[in-house]
Amino acid sequence: GSPNRPTRPRLVMRRLSKRERVRDAVRSMDVFPKVEPQHNLEERSSSGAIVTVITALVIALLVWTEVKEYLQIHIKYDYTVSADLHQEMNLTLDLTVAMKCDHLGVDYIDVSGTSVDASKWMTMEAAHFDLSPNQVDWMEEWKEVKAREGAHGLDSLNRFLHGSRRGAMPAPAPEINKIPDSCRIVGKMPVARVASNFHITAGKSVYHSRGHSHLGGAVPLQSRNFSHRIDRFSFSEEEIGTMSLDGDLQVAESNNQRYQYFLKVVPSTTQRLGEPQIFKSNQYSVTEQHDTLEDTTNAIPGLFFKYDVESIGVHVSEERRTFLALVVRLCSIVGGIFAFSGILSSCINSLQAKPPVTL
Repeated sequence: GSPNRPTRPRLVMRRLSKRERVRDAVRSMDVFPKVEPQHNLEERSSSGAIVTVITALVIALLVWTEVKEYLQIHIKYDYTVSADLHQEMNLTLDLTVAMKCDHLGVDYIDVSGTSVDASKWMTMEAAHFDLSPNQVDWMEEWKEVKAREGAHGLDSLNRFLHGSRRGAMPAPAPEINKIPDSCRIVGKMPVARVASNFHITAGKSVYHSRGHSHLGGAVPLQSRNFSHRIDRFSFSEEEIGTMSLDGDLQVAESNNQRYQYFLKVVPSTTQRLGEPQIFKSNQYSVTEQHDTLEDTTNAIPGLFFKYDVESIGVHVSEERRTFLALVVRLCSIVGGIFAFSGILSSCINSLQAKPPVTL
């Protein structure tokens, strides 16, 4: 060719190595590129890519935690001063005593002196104290439910939200082929929200202006047996959740046995999520005292349930975080972590920057 003809530059294509391709792929993930102010160019780095990956993982983890928390239902406890002491509550009872119904009296008296024959609300029917195999299995299953749900402490109030619903004891199978030897007392009666005494004693009662008197002397000593089984003792409006005395079984050691139960009733109310109706669960704690009376004493054998109502009530409700609150928390989490990661990436880039060369 002519010597004056210009020479074209030769382009040399070089194939990138596998290591270089991986490095470029990692750098491309950098969302915090370093900006060169002199040339107005963005330079991506491996350290920025690592910060980006860690940021994405942290954001994903926190978003998943927030969404999971949003989907969960939380239990809320509110303490209030009970202002409805003049209102009544219902006592639900299902109890069997190893005595004939004709030998038993069921009475109620409160601190104001109001005395009531509880048999007006309670049904007294002949029954067997011994249980058939299927009834024993039913009692054992309910004991397991009681142990699982718990019947003591504040957290146990959760059982009134979605606890087990207690049904009636099944009929004996096979049938018990003997004369009934016990009395089943079952029913529901209104009681005052003040200190009261509900008791079951030997002999019927005579009511007068000062209360009532027990005719226990009309019942022979050998006919007295206060062995008893409590299938249900509740102040709740619903048959949901176990109570402290449910499933309690006591076998008397003598004919003059006295059983005293001291109850502290907490005016608790319960409200489920999405249900406007509030029902009164009225949790209680109990202390038991059993003793054998001497023949010379004037004390009366029997079953005595003495309860008092606390002035502080507990309202148990379910609540779930609103969707707006979820959105606000997610925005704050993503924005905060992204801003922090940008600052962290800038610091790393500053540390890795090469110092200018001075001539």
